[in-house]
Amino acid sequence: MNAAIELDPSEFSISPTQSDARPDARPKVATETRRWLRYKADRRSVTLTSVMFAAHAGVFFFAPTWIAVLFVIPLAVGSMFISAINHHHQHFNTFRLAWMNRIYDLALSLQTGIAPFAWVLHHNLGHHVNYLNQRPHPEPDESKWTRPDGSQMGRIEYTIDLLLNHQLDIIRVGRRYPKYLRAFLLMKIPLYALIGFALYLNPINTFLVILLPGFITLVHTSWVTYGHHAGIYSTDHYEASWNCVNPLFNYLSCNLGYHTAHHKRPGVHWSLLPKYHDEIKDRIPPEQIDNKFF
Repeated sequence: MNAAIELDPSEFSISPTQSDARPDARPKVATETRRWLRYKADRRSVTLTSVMFAAHAGVFFFAPTWIAVLFVIPLAVGSMFISAINHHHQHFNTFRLAWMNRIYDLALSLQTGIAPFAWVLHHNLGHHVNYLNQRPHPEPDESKWTRPDGSQMGRIEYTIDLLLNHQLDIIRVGRRYPKYLRAFLLMKIPLYALIGFALYLNPINTFLVILLPGFITLVHTSWVTYGHHAGIYSTDHYEASWNCVNPLFNYLSCNLGYHTAHHKRPGVHWSLLPKYHDEIKDRIPPEQIDNKFF
């Protein structure tokens, strides 16, 4: 169940809500021959997610409290890269089968502190639709970086504002998209059941291995999204995002640096973003493309 909003449908033919059960409806040129994965490139992202999940599980089940404390930061840092994978997965589900995607949702959520379908509602159906609308616009971006008077927030202010308001925004957007709100609420059941069972087994390690690293990752995700658009008041999609073409950054983030390309074609698989960026980079202001890692 994807929810990738295409800003220019004439350029790309994926339906905004393409069903997991109908992968053959996508253009054949975009199809990788793989039994479970839609794209062969996701071998890397699934492997990293699985390794990090195993690391969380290993520390949870086998580490005494003092060792679990030492692993809080390493687990959180690893989960920061999983957050980018989670973002891409919510735009373009990784597996061909819906049930595999839902299990993957849970593995991603337990590591990143972001519940299944939260990205879909807040980011895909909220931010991607409204990111050109900054306050005082009556329907501002869900990841808004302006104050009510239209002035630019600082990064810390933005991070706190996003953390405090994102759950309310998810419900607000979900009222317009009840199909996805229902999926968001239903997926809370297995997610909370897993966390509840973990609390029953070992409440201290649950906090140190799942809840605290997840919260740190959520804070980091809010922090870094400020740098995607803040300070750009353009209403032109080609001029509304900051782009990073640093090879290491894009390897670690699965091409999240090609942000204009992502916003123009949010339904495109992450592995295709560099090619599309090359096609449109002449339309992006040069000062909005840099090669710096930070």
